Amino acid sequence: MLGKIKQLIKSNSTFANYARRCKTWLYATVRCGIRGYGHNLQFNRGVVVCFRDLKIGHDVFVGYDCYFGVQNIQIGNYVQLAPKVAITGGDHLIEVVGTPMVKTGLDASREIQTTQKGVVIQDDVWVGLGAIIMDGVTIGEGSIIGAGSVVTKDIPPYTIFAGCPAKKIRDRFSSQNDRIEHSKKINGTWHRSVDNK
Repeated sequence: MLGKIKQLIKSNSTFANYARRCKTWLYATVRCGIRGYGHNLQFNRGVVVCFRDLKIGHDVFVGYDCYFGVQNIQIGNYVQLAPKVAITGGDHLIEVVGTPMVKTGLDASREIQTTQKGVVIQDDVWVGLGAIIMDGVTIGEGSIIGAGSVVTKDIPPYTIFAGCPAKKIRDRFSSQNDRIEHSKKINGTWHRSVDNK
């Protein structure tokens, strides 16, 4: 019986899309407390969201076991976060004389004791498996972060960074004209039809 129900769901794309959206809503809104996200969010199991001010754009993929441990995270449109990506840092004051570091971070109510800057991931970014993004970083539009990288500073648009700490490998496009054309297309036409639904 269960197999027939699964087959029916798979054969009916409208119902399957509705079921997927309901599952995403339950997981993202109820379990993780995310208030703002766009159309076509794919949000997988094991994701941890420490603060409810996370904002996510349209057509975003969040892989298994991702960790959002920073306040004020903004994720643009068409972003891919592979499994085990962590956004962290800025949650302990290390220079407080006479106070152990364990007492300078999150208290029992998970309210931050320090000031976090937040993280911005702009449109069309791909972050590889197990990458770590530190607090205060902006990842520019169209950039790629290699698997296992540790991002400690801002990443310019349309560049590929990898390593620990992450360093520039090369530009994503070989010509400035390709970069401009790509940027115009993703900002002009890709999600316009989705936004009007």
